[in-house]
Amino acid sequence: MVQAQIPEDVHADYANEGVRTALKALQETPDYEHLAAFLTSLREGYLVIDVTGTSPKRGPRVRTIRSTKGQLVLPLFTSMDELRAAVPANQRDQLKGAVMIAKEALALIGSDRFVAAEFDKSSSSLVILRKYISLAAGDDPITAETLESMR
Repeated sequence: MVQAQIPEDVHADYANEGVRTALKALQETPDYEHLAAFLTSLREGYLVIDVTGTSPKRGPRVRTIRSTKGQLVLPLFTSMDELRAAVPANQRDQLKGAVMIAKEALALIGSDRFVAAEFDKSSSSLVILRKYISLAAGDDPITAETLESMR
């Protein structure tokens, strides 16, 4: 069996600072320019997903959340600390997170009937619609004009 090579910058305390910075800028100035910058930043580095409840028999399983209307939402985190903060303290000993290549984590949006992804639920709590996450998971250029035309 071939073992995967884990990059040196990926560890239990990994944080995607580029995405965090772009997320903060988008929340401070919510416009198409900042949304384009945020979505573009998602293509770099890694994101963290919650795989708590995964068992050896069933294999890896992404934990999901539901919208107020009962629709599936994909929770994504910019760091393990953000994932830890999203879980009640009495459940943290059971927490399992996986650090994934960002584009692969974004591609999970197509694995089920997800309507959106929510980033950093405990601190920033930004919900982005599926069509924008799918765009970020691809290779097409992301510009403010492109996003405005997708309204």
